[in-house]
Amino acid sequence: MTNMVNLPDGRFVIMGGAKQGHAGFGLAQDPNNQAVLYDPSKPLHARMSLMGTTDIARMYHSETILLPDGSVMVTGSDPQDNLNPQEYRMERFSPDYMQNGRPKPSFSLASGARGDWSYGGSYSFSVNMPSGGTPRVSLMGAVSATHGASMGQRQYFPAVSCGGNQCTVTAPPTPEICVPGWYQMFVLDGPTPSMGQWVRIGGDPADTGSWPNTKSFHPPGRG
Repeated sequence: MTNMVNLPDGRFVIMGGAKQGHAGFGLAQDPNNQAVLYDPSKPLHARMSLMGTTDIARMYHSETILLPDGSVMVTGSDPQDNLNPQEYRMERFSPDYMQNGRPKPSFSLASGARGDWSYGGSYSFSVNMPSGGTPRVSLMGAVSATHGASMGQRQYFPAVSCGGNQCTVTAPPTPEICVPGWYQMFVLDGPTPSMGQWVRIGGDPADTGSWPNTKSFHPPGRG
């Protein structure tokens, strides 16, 4: 019952769950309060490391989601026993790149790069890199993780070219490589991510943004 969330720099945080039992109401005990970092760039047998701890049990039906500042929101947990009742509190987990004292990079999308991206398109942005180094771009799919790991989590490191503080990013080439949907774009200065900005890649092929135009249908949130 752990939750695994992808970070903008390509690593993963695994948190929550129980040390004994299995998924379901009242079927687990001994909560895992330790966050674990998985780094696929490390050598085999050296990819897992321990991070922060919490005193809140996050068991069945708990959830994690990546926030635009690169932190992780942690919520929920259904009741398991008298020691671990229904959980309504929320927490914010700050990965190590938010605690190293390094300033965040920042970027601004050109007007033609905001909103919808076409497959294979080139999009311009200006960037401020505190280190003066070369930026990387990370595109993070819009999902949350629960019941283990979200199989919808997707991350892309698209091609980027820069001249001074003016850069161009190339969108993923096809829907087979990058499914249509919303993605958070982050600029990385070393391990440190910028604030994320939302772009939609591949449009809306399912036409989910069009509501029926009938008097009897009331779109969600509009009365």
